[in-house]
Amino acid sequence: MIGRLKPGVTPREANADLDVIARNLAGQYPDTNMHFVGAVVAPQLDRMVGDKRPALRLLFAAVGFVLLIACANVAGLLLARASRRRPEIAIRSALGANRRQIIVQLLVESVLLGVCGGVVGVFFSVALLRTLLRLIPSDLPRVSQVSVDGAVLLFATAASIGTGLLFGFLPAVRISRVAPSQALRDGGRTVTAGRGHHRLQNSLVIAETALGFVLLIGSGLLIHSFVRILQVDPGFDCHNLLTASLSLPESRYNNAQQVQFYNQLMPLLRALPGVESISAGWPLPPSGNGMRITFDIEGHPLPEGDQNTARASIAYPGLFHTLRIPLLHGREFQVTDDAKANPVAIVNRSFANKYLPGIDPVGKHIKPSLSDGTVKDVDREIIGIVDDAKEDGLTKEVTPEYYLPFAQAVILSPRLMIRTTGDPAAITAALRAQVATLDRNLPLYEVMTMDDRVSRSVAEPRFQALLLSCFAAMALLLSAVGLYGLLSYLVAQRTLEIGVCIALGAQRGSVLQMILRRGLVLAAIGLGIGIVASLSVTRVLNGMLFGVTPSDPFTFIAVSVVLLGVSVIANSIPAVRAAKLDPMATLREQ
Repeated sequence: MIGRLKPGVTPREANADLDVIARNLAGQYPDTNMHFVGAVVAPQLDRMVGDKRPALRLLFAAVGFVLLIACANVAGLLLARASRRRPEIAIRSALGANRRQIIVQLLVESVLLGVCGGVVGVFFSVALLRTLLRLIPSDLPRVSQVSVDGAVLLFATAASIGTGLLFGFLPAVRISRVAPSQALRDGGRTVTAGRGHHRLQNSLVIAETALGFVLLIGSGLLIHSFVRILQVDPGFDCHNLLTASLSLPESRYNNAQQVQFYNQLMPLLRALPGVESISAGWPLPPSGNGMRITFDIEGHPLPEGDQNTARASIAYPGLFHTLRIPLLHGREFQVTDDAKANPVAIVNRSFANKYLPGIDPVGKHIKPSLSDGTVKDVDREIIGIVDDAKEDGLTKEVTPEYYLPFAQAVILSPRLMIRTTGDPAAITAALRAQVATLDRNLPLYEVMTMDDRVSRSVAEPRFQALLLSCFAAMALLLSAVGLYGLLSYLVAQRTLEIGVCIALGAQRGSVLQMILRRGLVLAAIGLGIGIVASLSVTRVLNGMLFGVTPSDPFTFIAVSVVLLGVSVIANSIPAVRAAKLDPMATLREQ
């Protein structure tokens, strides 16, 4: 039911009122309302977007992680730049600038950098928005309203200023502590910075590596989960299968006329070139649509409020053959199973195992609470058992299900399913033409292949894995750049020291090993912190994973190997450069 609350009334208050009503009805009508003793009041907005919030929050967190890594990178660059500006800052201090003025000046510069980055980011957002929207699942609420509007620009401005202050604060505070006399004495020579300076840069690189590892683990888990989803056997063959929907209006087609329309349409479609088999049914797997209808089992009637409930589907003759759902026992529906024939039903394996365990269901009877105005609630003979199929989606468990022949349950128009020997989309025009020969005013809609339907059913996990993988790739790249920048700066600072060591007989291999060791130690520390953090953070992914645990060992090992491999590559370039220094040229330049 849908209702609008009075002003000032909360959903909790409405829920309490409805609970009282439900309990009273259960007391007055125990046969039907015995198990309905409560109510659930949910705001419509929560029903529309509630299940999307976790994924969007995850993506927002990924954006935040990438932004933090970028800020750490820029902070490291500003620290390196600050070491070269020490004489400049010292002169300003000597001329009377106090520490607060120096910090303000440097923060203004960093905020200007942040704002420039924000402007470029907004420009690219506007340019790439349409491309990005194509990747978003069509069932995401309000996706058509996504745009770069005033609220987005205001957020981008605040984020740009905030990040400018974030990555500029530490370098500004650090350089403001420079003693003017010491800085002027050192001048512009390339000297080794203090331990505190290196400690701060090392901490930034370790933080980048840890954050990047968390993002890589998250994307790795989602990718692994998505691969597991694609490996699920849906229980039917979705290849070379075209599906289409049509709706016969009750104002022009009564039950008998609807059955007659399908009986006339099927031979026309079966005669099309390339058509292997054809049928119809509702709902189309794996849409998740469906209806659950109570039923009684022969010899085991239950009170009305305690009746069994199972998924009910409608099938035209040949449905299981067309979908290639194996028939385990008995027979399929035939055209002769019409309103005048003996009422029949077919059940799936889960239905037989749950409600008729240990016995042969074929020949037994069930009585669904279903009437289409022609066929009443009657006992139906079970004529066959089919294997389970993923009707509710690839990630959902198969539920007990029974099928009724369309001619004996004309309650809606079944969807067409056409199996072809070639490309199923190639017969779309011919399909429309054949439908028009029977009724040119009848619309044919949602014409697509079953492969496309299955792909659409996994659009959300694919979107999550794709976007988080993009952020993880950026994080990995930024972490590698940060490590490379730190070691390159270290080599530049220690050029004189390295040149002297080589001139005095140090082996170039030892120099290479020293630089590599420094980078790998930082990467290993960041990796260790990232592993610990990931074990806690990835628990929020539990509801988005399928067939994979948040602590999946394979993913953790694979991501660790990738991160260490990238770190080795980032370390190798400055290490090789240091090992190739010409000591004579270095000493002459210094």
